[in-house]
Amino acid sequence: MGNENTIKELEKIRIDCMYGKKKHYNARDRYAKYHLRIGIAIVIVTAIMGTAVYYSISKNESLAAQIITGVFTIAITVLATLQTYLNFEKRALMHKIAADRYLSAMKDAQLFISYCKDGSKSMDQAQSEIGRLSKEIKEIQKDEPETSESDYKRARAGVKDGEERYAEEET
Repeated sequence: MGNENTIKELEKIRIDCMYGKKKHYNARDRYAKYHLRIGIAIVIVTAIMGTAVYYSISKNESLAAQIITGVFTIAITVLATLQTYLNFEKRALMHKIAADRYLSAMKDAQLFISYCKDGSKSMDQAQSEIGRLSKEIKEIQKDEPETSESDYKRARAGVKDGEERYAEEET
């Protein structure tokens, strides 16, 4: 066939995209979890704050009620400010977009590998596809948000543990 090295290069691109996809989906999940947890904390603290304010208004203003009201006011302010400043929802969306782009490139590489193995694409076409995919990946990397080392390690562990299997027996 003569294009084994070209197929190997396409396979490397596919695998790199798979890791990129997985690490960004991991980061998306992490930021979505942070957003949810802080949002729940804000709801709970706001409910407690409302109760403390109601108690403070309906009774004589005791020092304990003032302290409780003050503490929960500070807690709500800090949590809401953190949620706004850290913008976990937007970060999660940015990671989802990067992961989806990697997924698309990964599928393109896999499809082209199949075409090459079937003999329906020439070596010139495969090399052209490698160039196109390489440019696309550089664009993704230029735009992608940073991920943590733990996101990448979880991606590698997930692949090793079989989260990403595309063996013939699964199709």
